[in-house]
Amino acid sequence: MKNILFICAMEKEAKQIAEKLEMKEINKNLYENENENKRLLITGIGKQLTAINLTQYLSNNSKPDLIINIGFAGSTDIPIGKWVNISRVYNYEWEIPGEEKYVMLAGGSQKLEVLENSNIEKVECYSSESFVTETDLEEHVAFDMELHSISLICDLYEIPLLSLKKISDNLSLGDYYENLNKEEVFELVSCLDFLK
Repeated sequence: MKNILFICAMEKEAKQIAEKLEMKEINKNLYENENENKRLLITGIGKQLTAINLTQYLSNNSKPDLIINIGFAGSTDIPIGKWVNISRVYNYEWEIPGEEKYVMLAGGSQKLEVLENSNIEKVECYSSESFVTETDLEEHVAFDMELHSISLICDLYEIPLLSLKKISDNLSLGDYYENLNKEEVFELVSCLDFLK
């Protein structure tokens, strides 16, 4: 049986998944279903906090066979409430003269695992340190605040990474806060159907 580590940024994201997967709380940021070799880590919001907490976890626990990142993302134009499977991730702040914008070549491929399921769209994601409300990108993409750090660490530890994101807004803080109380948008348990 595969040893799977689920990663969510926020407690409100993680609790729904933990309950559905019948996980017990080990400590403030970690849940486990020992019988099914599944754990869930709450990393906190942002690339830096995520990198610190995931690295600390991997330093003190056995290496998982797969990491599954589940959470919310904004998008340029993907409908709010839709699930997407992230196929590649970029660092939104990476802009070094002479290098390709958004691509950290020293960080590995940043290509992620994709589901063989035609019912979920595959899109690219840009990770930012702050909420993205405007962009010069015109492509059909998602924006989050943690995935690039997770990808870099998975490359370093040679751990396959799958990421499922639910679209919470279309680059609008107003959309985001308005949708916070909409159960059909701010629930994450439905992503587990794609993993069956």
